[in-house]
Amino acid sequence: MFDPKLKEALGRVQKPGRYTGGEPGSVYKDKEKVDVRFAFCFPDTYEVGMSFLGEKILYELLNSHENWWCERAFMPWLDMKAEMERLDLPLYTMESKDPLTDFDAVGFTLQYELSYTNILAMLDLAHIPFYAKDRDEHWPLIVAGGPCACNSEPIADFFDVIQLGEGENQLPSICAEIERAKKEGGVSKKELLRRIAKIPGVYIPAFYDVTYFEDGRVKAITPNEPGIPAVITKAIIKDLNEFAPPTNFVVPMVGAIQDRASIEVLRGCVRGCRFCQAGFLYRPLREKSAEVLCRQGKDLCESTGYEEISLSSLSSSDYSQIEPLLDQLYDYTQENHINLALPSLRIDNFSEELLNKIKAVRRSGLTFAPEAGTQRLRDVINKNITEEDIFTSCRLAFEGGYSSVKLYFMLGLPTETMYDCE
Repeated sequence: MFDPKLKEALGRVQKPGRYTGGEPGSVYKDKEKVDVRFAFCFPDTYEVGMSFLGEKILYELLNSHENWWCERAFMPWLDMKAEMERLDLPLYTMESKDPLTDFDAVGFTLQYELSYTNILAMLDLAHIPFYAKDRDEHWPLIVAGGPCACNSEPIADFFDVIQLGEGENQLPSICAEIERAKKEGGVSKKELLRRIAKIPGVYIPAFYDVTYFEDGRVKAITPNEPGIPAVITKAIIKDLNEFAPPTNFVVPMVGAIQDRASIEVLRGCVRGCRFCQAGFLYRPLREKSAEVLCRQGKDLCESTGYEEISLSSLSSSDYSQIEPLLDQLYDYTQENHINLALPSLRIDNFSEELLNKIKAVRRSGLTFAPEAGTQRLRDVINKNITEEDIFTSCRLAFEGGYSSVKLYFMLGLPTETMYDCE
């Protein structure tokens, strides 16, 4: 039964489906029978957050534990935010509609710096104090993860726990420590954080003192508690086949930006483009097997009803088993009229053989990323492709029956001139 305040708010906003929950694939549990409640917060609108594959992975991973319940929350749009403030309706999760203050831990993913103000806005809407130093035992742990966590000092004061690296191992370990502390009873927040600090790749800002140079740069980060590591190494999943989920997506009520069955074929990159944060943070390069990916793609389409599979990675054509994977998917996609998308193909390894494989499965759009308009600027950013590579790949696509291809370019690169943009 909806809170009367929530019902009133939903009647006044443009897209109430962003806030109602109840989507196919949502996980519901008896909150009286679970030991750990975790709120996964995406600090952007529903349409953006529901496109994020990382949330889908961790949502299924945590909910696979019978006595843990992971729920979702998003940053409301301006109209809903105004209604929530007017009605004093605290920010809630999509599944139970409970406020974030009812949870053991509230986690935020740091995908891009422009979302930082939304994190504070969500804490404010939830009536949770901004600073970790102002939150005692009665508040949920505020946790952060994601690529921007690797430069965590600008936002460290707001978080109790920051995960550096990949969360498939870290987040379940954090939930396990919370569960153990609750069952023991009487464990202080500080003692719980000490236990969590032992998890590889976890940074507890309260356990470190930071000194700065006069110009504001960090001079030193020094542990202020015994047994706390002086250097934290990011967590890495060595074998992606061990973390093969998700096999079931929450299918959004309101169309997400990326509304399809996405499967991660590889993680990391060996190219070394100088502009690419992900290429450095997600190293080393690791791949899933074609058999696992084929099974995952079929499971997702059958459980969600999606009619498109997207092979997700920094570069799908760098996947060493791309042709065997397409061969394995051929019969299934043909029989079930499933489209296959390969975003961000490499111009310098796009071939006629790969084009024929893509067309054999089912034709979708082609996307290449030259990034810069001149050879000089491509050399500056270490994008090792030539103009001939670009024209050769486009010619292959057009001769193969495509009427258009999508090309990605960036503006504002170092040493850029107007000549590079023309």
